[in-house]
Amino acid sequence: MKITTELALPIVVQLMSVMEFNINIMDDQGVIVASGETERIGSLHEGALQVLGSRKQVLIGEEECLSLPGSKPGVNLPIEFQENIVGVVGITGNPDEVYRFGKIIKMNVEALLQQIHMNKQLHFRKMVLESFIMELISPYEFSEKKLRMTARTLQIDVNAERSVMVVEIEELKWPEETVSGEMLQKTGERKEQFLNDLKAMVSMQALYAYVEDGAFFIAIPVSDFLQPLVGKIEACLRRRGYRYCIGVGHPRSGLAGYKQSYGEARRCIRLSRKFGRQPQSASFIDDWGIVPYLEMVPPEARTEFLQKYGLFPQTLNEEYKLTLRTFLDCDLNVKQTAGLLHVHRNTLFYRLDKISQLLQLDYRKFNDLVKMKLLLTFERLQE
Repeated sequence: MKITTELALPIVVQLMSVMEFNINIMDDQGVIVASGETERIGSLHEGALQVLGSRKQVLIGEEECLSLPGSKPGVNLPIEFQENIVGVVGITGNPDEVYRFGKIIKMNVEALLQQIHMNKQLHFRKMVLESFIMELISPYEFSEKKLRMTARTLQIDVNAERSVMVVEIEELKWPEETVSGEMLQKTGERKEQFLNDLKAMVSMQALYAYVEDGAFFIAIPVSDFLQPLVGKIEACLRRRGYRYCIGVGHPRSGLAGYKQSYGEARRCIRLSRKFGRQPQSASFIDDWGIVPYLEMVPPEARTEFLQKYGLFPQTLNEEYKLTLRTFLDCDLNVKQTAGLLHVHRNTLFYRLDKISQLLQLDYRKFNDLVKMKLLLTFERLQE
């Protein structure tokens, strides 16, 4: 690690806030890069050169200062980082008085350098992981060879099964209108806050990143308990006061599998909005049955099917549509349907008979019921 003024000066300021002695930090060339006496920054420290040459501590008294230009009485100790001497820390004062502080300050400096290095490594890994995920979910073809190399660098086992979850948070979407810098900063801080929340909730094997406007990609290993984890994430979002929508894809392995699971999670969110599901809840791809496959039917084919049965959107009013939808959702259970609609059984049968008459489809026949289900689904998908 190269010790610079930008890196060393905050360390000096922090340590001198609790000490009465002046502290100097020199780089691997013996140049003072940070000091409580700012006028000395940039000058050569002969005592530091001795430390760098001998790899040992050097004590400088009044007499030694005469032969060491740029030095003052004190103690100078090597700064060690990953078995290398990367600089020198010096404490100005009578060596007999300041020596007992030397080891403590040296340890503090080395610990702070190690922390800074770790933070840089974590920041770098985060950037590489974000880039990896963005390329993985890109709508265009990805380079599997390149992504596998990146995965090895990040120590990601791409053969492990993972379910991809997408979390969309309304409060973290960038507004279309012009906003103040303060608001943009607040949005950015909220984004980092939620990423920190995720770090505390998911396992080390999970992959997560902010991917686009208010949306987060989270790949959960199958070894984790998915349902409880989704519950924890929802509880966190509610505690933060966020409006959110969550979609979860099938567990899959491999790069192509993760991309497919991501697409399923996205589809869950899209279908939740089209079908008017409660927004503050998670939606799993299995919850939708055949609907995701019906969404793959080309729009023009859906329109043709709707028109074939008397322009379905105009044939039934909203009350009849709700009745039919509830009847189908209740698996044709008359008692349950009537209870949910708060109507008498006879009223329900009257409505079902009227729906059959208008559509010229009999709700008592299986094939006609399938057509009714398709009509309701296609109408929602066309919206």
